[in-house]
Amino acid sequence: MEYNVNKVNISMTDMTEKTAMEVELEKPIASDSLIISENSSVAPVIIEELDESAISSMNVDINEFVEAKALQMREVTDIVPSCTFSSSPNSNKDITDMEDQDVLLTTDEEDRLTKQFLNGELTFSEYSSRMDQGTDLEMIETDASRRISGFEYVPAQKIIEQKSYKTNIMPQVRQKKKRRVLPPVLQGLMGEANLRFAKGEVDLAAQICMEIIRQVPSAPEPFQTLAMIYENDQPEKSLQFALIAAHLSPKDADQWVRLATLSLESSNIKQAITCYSKAIQASPKDISLYETRAHLQEQNGDKKAYLRGYTKLIHQLETEDGEYIMKYAKILAKRYMQENNNEQALEAIETIFAKCPDLITLEEVNIMTELLIALKQFKRCLDVLVKYTDIQILYKNNVEEEQKKTVNGTKAEKKEESGNAKGKAKSPSKNQNSEIESYNVPDNVVVDLKAKFLITLIELDYIPIAEKLLSKFYMYENPEISGDLFLDIAEALMGKKEFRRAMLLLDPLVKSCNYSLAAVWLRHAECWVGCNDFDKAIKSYETVRELSPQHLGARLALAKLYKKSECYNKAIEVLYQDPESDTLDPDVLYQRTLLLFKVGRYEEYFTSGMLLLSRHCVNIRRKDELNALARATGVRQRLDSLQLHRLSCGEKLEDENAPTFLVNVKPSEKNEFLLFLQMCKLACKLKKYGFLQRLCFTALTSKRFKKRNAHIIFLCLISCIHNKDSYYGYNIVKEIVREFVRVRQKSNSWNLLNIIIQRAEDLRHNRFIMRLLERDVFSYLHIMHANNCLVSGTYKYALNGYMSLFKVAPSALLALLIGVTQLQMACQKMSAKKNQLVIQALAFFKKYTQLRGKEGQQETYYNMARAFHQIGLLPSAIHFYKLVLKEDAGDLVKQHANLLDLRKEAAFNLHLIYLQSENYLLARMYLDDYITI
Repeated sequence: MEYNVNKVNISMTDMTEKTAMEVELEKPIASDSLIISENSSVAPVIIEELDESAISSMNVDINEFVEAKALQMREVTDIVPSCTFSSSPNSNKDITDMEDQDVLLTTDEEDRLTKQFLNGELTFSEYSSRMDQGTDLEMIETDASRRISGFEYVPAQKIIEQKSYKTNIMPQVRQKKKRRVLPPVLQGLMGEANLRFAKGEVDLAAQICMEIIRQVPSAPEPFQTLAMIYENDQPEKSLQFALIAAHLSPKDADQWVRLATLSLESSNIKQAITCYSKAIQASPKDISLYETRAHLQEQNGDKKAYLRGYTKLIHQLETEDGEYIMKYAKILAKRYMQENNNEQALEAIETIFAKCPDLITLEEVNIMTELLIALKQFKRCLDVLVKYTDIQILYKNNVEEEQKKTVNGTKAEKKEESGNAKGKAKSPSKNQNSEIESYNVPDNVVVDLKAKFLITLIELDYIPIAEKLLSKFYMYENPEISGDLFLDIAEALMGKKEFRRAMLLLDPLVKSCNYSLAAVWLRHAECWVGCNDFDKAIKSYETVRELSPQHLGARLALAKLYKKSECYNKAIEVLYQDPESDTLDPDVLYQRTLLLFKVGRYEEYFTSGMLLLSRHCVNIRRKDELNALARATGVRQRLDSLQLHRLSCGEKLEDENAPTFLVNVKPSEKNEFLLFLQMCKLACKLKKYGFLQRLCFTALTSKRFKKRNAHIIFLCLISCIHNKDSYYGYNIVKEIVREFVRVRQKSNSWNLLNIIIQRAEDLRHNRFIMRLLERDVFSYLHIMHANNCLVSGTYKYALNGYMSLFKVAPSALLALLIGVTQLQMACQKMSAKKNQLVIQALAFFKKYTQLRGKEGQQETYYNMARAFHQIGLLPSAIHFYKLVLKEDAGDLVKQHANLLDLRKEAAFNLHLIYLQSENYLLARMYLDDYITI
């Protein structure tokens, strides 16, 4: 919805017969000076004089128009009247800052904002806030009123004295001057527009208004006329112009209420709320406006604005409006207490005590003391009770003063000083740091305030003094009626670890009909725990479990007691949660999993552990899904890959009927990961390698364990090795090798790759190794490639690789591998020059022996014997086998004899040679001497 602003040039010669009366149009007139009908509230305007012929031809009733004097408009200098008062330098600085923030908008900017509003690009709330340059008057007024009342405990008289300055503080929130009054020339033009509208020349009237808006965008008169022009044909557009006009002349509260009603008729609640806020700014003490706006805000779901509005109201009202202050302060306190926002609730109640001290009843005192106890302001609570009830307190310093004056004074002086002492005891300001000597609680004090006085004494560590009142309370008060007070006092005693005293209040409660509830039994059980009577505590916790089966805190505490009593199976039973019907608590499930491990119920342990991990891991349904997890490098990529895989199979990523969990920070990420490692170790110990692989790959989908990604990947590789799954293991180890090749670090990844290759059922690794050979990498990869050639039977390629490496860096391992390769070539049927190959092989075996040194003599003797044994030179083989048996093994071999000692292997091979030569006695001797079964 756009409008075009076109300059309208109107000359007096173009108009019909300019008369003397028309000259009056050039005088300043008000925009609302045209009467439309008898019922209209718009002021009259001077109209042009018509001759009789014109009247007769137009059939116009001259009585419809009323002549009136032109209004003399003077330019408004300030939107908010200025006034001065003396205040602190900081407050002056704040006001100066607020004035500096309100920068005057240019004409073009105002015009642009107006166009955006009319075109529907801005809501009225946005338009109003931008035109005001972000100055939120409601918040400023609320903050100022809060600074006045202080929201801290001060005597009511002091706050009332400060209230007199409130009217001086608020006007200092000023805005820059804006020209909102038309100059005389445009006032005449505005009158012409009204006249044309009265004659029915709507289009010309609208064009004149647009021209005026172009020259003075901040004047409300043309927008008011435009609102009347479009009222019948385009009510929505009319409302927009009316809103702009009201914004430019915002002091009319009735106008804002009318616009709010129109906004509600068009179902625009937010705009209506804004209109009521403007009306409140215009009439800040009109209570009905606050109530209507609060109703709309609650209907719109804006609870914060609802509370903020009533907070502003109670600070706007004066002492004479005490009835309304009481009403709305209580509403605020109730709402804030429902949200556990005790600080704000206390601020609302404090307003009553500050502004309406004469209207305070025991109900307000009860609410005030309840909030002070909740906020642990016990000394202040004590002062309130002493001031507004018949409770009397005598402090030690007052007793000493009284005794001194008794010695030095007369009887009359004694009475006078005694009265002063009592008065001082009533004064909270003089006894805040004094110790209580005694107190008096008359019987006419209501039981609620007695209980709060008791709680205050307990919290201030006057438990011995409170003992007398405490005994009266539980002996004479009825727990069926005042059970909640019994419980409050008992909780205060428990907080001070006075469990025996608290039990005197809890025992009547658990035996009562009205208060034998789960919460009371829970406190009863906690008291028995504090008394170190675990058997009675278990009975009370079992009662809580019966009354409230879903109370997880009680179940955890009961399980803890069963653990102390070493009744682990009962603890496991207590902690059980049904995953199909219950909302699972992760901490309870974690504790139960640990107990299952402790008692050795490993199958249930694995099931419970997997259930715990399922809240942040994806359940793996089939083994072919491992391929989507093994290739990706990050958790998000793995989940995306798994989702694509399942979508290709027509499945969803999430499991149907998956258990629901409570949002709980326990167990911690560290504890849960330690549980995961414990499950991995146990699965490996029990040789459940398939479950181990499933568990490790499941953890790869966890966002909670994303910082431990490298650790989990390594565990996945280990699980693949144990489960003899070289296919998925190769996918993982390949990424590990690539990473270490990229950063050029030495690692054991080559050994892991070699282990996977040895068990591989395909030849994918050959292409991978060949690609890596093109880079400058370690010689281990060349050895691995040569080993592949050796295993696959391409001995020449293997020999070429070994020889190339041996020339660069001779080593015992390379010499051994060269010798083995040449022996394999010599043993082929079709090989030529077998003798030369054998001689070269033995030469390299000899070189291997030299390079290996003394520490590996047992190993070199055994490998030499195996070489001679392979080519059929049995005497030489027997010689070296016997050297293995005679050789004294080194310290390393002795430490790991089951892995490194080769005497059993040498004896067994000797036994085979003697069996072949039919020397059974020697064969038997070597078996008996060296091989024990």
